[in-house]
Amino acid sequence: MEEIKNKISVITVVYNDAAHIRETMESYFAQTWENKEYIVIDGGSTDGTADIIREFSNRLTFWCSEPDGGIYDAMNKGISHAHGDWIIVLNCGDTFAYDHSLADVMTSVKLDEADIIYGNSFAVKDGVRGQDIASPDTNQLEYHPIYRHGSSLIRRDVQQRFLYDTSKKREYGYALDWEMIHRIYKEGYRFLKADVFIEAYDCDGTSNRPYKNLWYNYKITSRGHFSPKKLGVMVKKATMLILKDIKLYGFMKALGTEYMVNDVLPHIPFWTWRRAYLRRIGSKIGKGTFIMKANYFLSPWHFSIGEHSHINRDCILDARAGITIGDNVSISFRTNILTGSHDTQSPVFDGDFAAITIDDYAWLGAGCTILRGVHIGYGAVVCAGAVVTKDVAPFTIVGGVPAKEIGKRPQNLNYHCKGYEPLT
Repeated sequence: MEEIKNKISVITVVYNDAAHIRETMESYFAQTWENKEYIVIDGGSTDGTADIIREFSNRLTFWCSEPDGGIYDAMNKGISHAHGDWIIVLNCGDTFAYDHSLADVMTSVKLDEADIIYGNSFAVKDGVRGQDIASPDTNQLEYHPIYRHGSSLIRRDVQQRFLYDTSKKREYGYALDWEMIHRIYKEGYRFLKADVFIEAYDCDGTSNRPYKNLWYNYKITSRGHFSPKKLGVMVKKATMLILKDIKLYGFMKALGTEYMVNDVLPHIPFWTWRRAYLRRIGSKIGKGTFIMKANYFLSPWHFSIGEHSHINRDCILDARAGITIGDNVSISFRTNILTGSHDTQSPVFDGDFAAITIDDYAWLGAGCTILRGVHIGYGAVVCAGAVVTKDVAPFTIVGGVPAKEIGKRPQNLNYHCKGYEPLT
């Protein structure tokens, strides 16, 4: 029933881009979420773009090819023709990350708790996809964007209230989408992250001007007033951009986030020291939780674990797309939690990533494997050696390869995991 009422309006704006419009449109038509409509606004192209759009005209809710005031004027025009419950902009040259991206968004979060839903993106450079993980910390919207505009859906009534302010085009240039998002944030609307990949965008697009982006961020967030704190954020980020241009930076980053985490920390016998370092580089670790030595982390800054949980030795914790673990969770030795894989149908060996969530009181048995995108429910048990490819319902016991339900667990769970021992 959810799919019937949550109609999605997808808007594509384009001008003289016959080379890419077909790929973008076909990306929309491939979406498995059925309750959707497509609006294409062409700015009066003369290179054959309109002819390609016309080929699909019987599958479009609305399209036009006429002069406009630029990309944001065209987006406003598209919004005026939208009838869906949610609006998303898919710029020409960009595509949806997967055929199931819209379905993933609609089924992965509680829609009634959000006015804006946003997710992760792929940055495409020379045909290769790199991850662009959105931050779950919506408080950072006070200072800078935390997700790609094209990887977000906005309720239609909110979007129609907050149009792109084309009167500020001279002041904010190509950042009018961020200016619009920041206005929505300041009005107190609800932003909610979906741990899914929504859009794949071209790294060489119009907004690929990192230093100018920082200046626009400062101007938009300070709202024309001097703000020492926001100026400091801009300077800090500019410094990081300068460091990234230095060849030594890659080596230093690997030293701090790979060598230190996976070669030095496993030999430090004091959990308080290991915990302090993991927190310093971005891991979120709750009170009373203990992670033993000799675990292997990928992207630990995307790793979050709640209170009074325990992770035994020799686990692989692949947090590249995000791992979220709840309270009182027990993870036995040699468990593999893998958010990353590869698309077997991709001729260029595209990565295939999806976040993993493990709810409170779950217990993962020795040597089990949790694959990308899986959600382990409250109090669920994964037996030793199982390979979990699908979500596990609360209080369900699963085992085997692939894992299947083999029993149920009592629902009156009330304990803390106390795995701490000195020098482990």
